[in-house]
Amino acid sequence: MVTGSGRGIGNGILRVLAEAGADVVMNDVNRPDNVDTQLTEIAAGGCQAVFIQADVSDGQERQRLIDETVQKTGRLDILVNNAGCFFDRGWESLNEETIRRTLDVNVVAMLLMSRLAIDHMRGAGHGGSIVNLSSVNGLVAEPGSVCYDTSKGAIMMMSKSLAVETFRDNINVNVLCPGIVDTPLFRDLLESEEAGKAIEQAIPCGRICTPRECGYPVLYMVSEEGRYMTGQHIVLDGGILAIQATAMGIRNDALGN
Repeated sequence: MVTGSGRGIGNGILRVLAEAGADVVMNDVNRPDNVDTQLTEIAAGGCQAVFIQADVSDGQERQRLIDETVQKTGRLDILVNNAGCFFDRGWESLNEETIRRTLDVNVVAMLLMSRLAIDHMRGAGHGGSIVNLSSVNGLVAEPGSVCYDTSKGAIMMMSKSLAVETFRDNINVNVLCPGIVDTPLFRDLLESEEAGKAIEQAIPCGRICTPRECGYPVLYMVSEEGRYMTGQHIVLDGGILAIQATAMGIRNDALGN
């Protein structure tokens, strides 16, 4: 199951896992207009693909999502916690509502989804894998993103703690830290095409990451070949952290923060 996978990074991860042979559950808070077409495309590869609409920040919805996943697919071996939010709009947006909403969605919901999945995997006795989506912002700070940075940093330690709690149950927990990814959310934040070009030029690889590219490190982390890896993170940023001050500073200026 990949939460928040109706589009963007989650959708790219979901498709890579399906192409590798996994039966997949697409989840999102809203039902995408093209969900039936997406499911048909994904299932054409021979896997089972279903959509379950649910808000992972709601306790009853989380439990229903787990229950329906097991009911429709027979089991839950992999959870990719991708659903998240970004409400920061500079220092002036740093208020109690923004802080609580960001942490509720990005941290609390993720931890509680992980708890439900772990309880199921332990009860079923077959182990499993959890991958949590953090960000390069979980490793370094970006001006104007206090809430987002805080939440992504929390995900890093949360995942290490979960890994320590679950490794004897044959459950591994790891983190993917993407840099700048070409998603609808990212495009919505851009004020101009020129801003996008400036960001691309600041990335050592010379371009923005695609959602599908996020799927390949996730595929390794949930595969049999990746079973020995737990409590770790993979950075997928095109080299941004090598020149963090330059690349992220340009992005910050381009977004008007």
